[in-house]
Amino acid sequence: MSDVLHIQTRAYPLHYTSIDRTVERVVLPGRGQLRPVPGVLGSVAYNAEETLDFDLTEIVQAAVSLPDITIVSCRSRILAAGGVLVSYALRHTTDLRTLDAHDLAALDATINRELREADRALLGEVLAAAKQSGVFAQVVVPPGGAEAADWTEVDPRAVRYNCHFITRDPAWEPDGRVPNLVLGRRCRILLPYTYAWDDDPSPDRIDDILTMLEPADIAVAQQSVLVGASVGGLRILTELAQATAGRLEGPEFRRFLDGVWADYHRLDAYRVESGQDHRATYIAARETIGLDGTHERAEKLLNHVNASLLAESSRRSEQLDGRLNRVAAALTVVASAAFLLDIAAFLWPDVSGLTKAVTVTGVTLLAAGMLGATIFWSRRASDEGPGDRSDGRVADGIRQRAGGARQDRGRVPAARPPGPLEIDR
Repeated sequence: MSDVLHIQTRAYPLHYTSIDRTVERVVLPGRGQLRPVPGVLGSVAYNAEETLDFDLTEIVQAAVSLPDITIVSCRSRILAAGGVLVSYALRHTTDLRTLDAHDLAALDATINRELREADRALLGEVLAAAKQSGVFAQVVVPPGGAEAADWTEVDPRAVRYNCHFITRDPAWEPDGRVPNLVLGRRCRILLPYTYAWDDDPSPDRIDDILTMLEPADIAVAQQSVLVGASVGGLRILTELAQATAGRLEGPEFRRFLDGVWADYHRLDAYRVESGQDHRATYIAARETIGLDGTHERAEKLLNHVNASLLAESSRRSEQLDGRLNRVAAALTVVASAAFLLDIAAFLWPDVSGLTKAVTVTGVTLLAAGMLGATIFWSRRASDEGPGDRSDGRVADGIRQRAGGARQDRGRVPAARPPGPLEIDR
């Protein structure tokens, strides 16, 4: 068995208002029960950041197996905000020290795909059971998918993860493209999301090891929050681009964005709450995985989604106003026809039946014509919209400017001899 402890930590973005640390057990139908244990982020030095921890080792070992790999531990930590961390501790029969950084990353990626396929249903059951037991308060899910009451799992595309290799005196060299950054004493960044740690790899120290890994794992948790928000925003943009009929989700999207940014910035407080050694590793991990760039791109995308929702809401409001105006116009025409019939009956009370029939028919035809004309013109105005009605004025302005430009061509001064190159600073 290799003397390297391989740990994968996944970050599942999940937005909730709080967690109930008084829940004593979580029942998994057909799998037994879990006992949550209140905990804290051990690397936070100033204000304690509470967590709720689950030991999933037994149920994972019973449900998941990989060739040449031993699952020695599986822990889940529900953060106070932003999501859930799931950490696998693995032992390999092969000697990982003989691999370089790229081979390690490729091996880790393969294992991660196999693990995620094998435990997807299990972890979904764990999260759903935790929600059913009252661990999460007021879960907020991205719009466009399942309702919060029907929520069962986190979108797999939003899940990000780190891989860590813990051993004494790690010999792996970082990739040449990794920037030279200030790190904590025991950390070495081999590739983005790939870390080597100089420490005792004994699984009996799993609690201390997970505390050591927290700076990098908090950074990847922030990344997952942004990616999850972007996935939800893209789903809405796709629906708007396809003109999918259905209710608008503007208020739900605003609440979702509020939860996203609140959780992201609460996780970001780690940079000021953590100790000096952990803080250096956290800041370096942020820069290596490009967290600030992800933040900028996600913010642009979500602002665009918000603007598109507002535009679609305005368009649907205009359509509704047009329908209401047509209904009001139709009611006005009908009321006018009824008023005309009342006047006719008052002025000619003793006319023959033929005269009454002719009068009623004439008023009815007049009302029908007025009603058709009203509906036709209101629909035409609604379909054209304000932009269409201004097209003529815009075209006239373009033609006027073009004519003026043709008149000015005769007044262009003669070209002067070329001088030195001028650069606009």
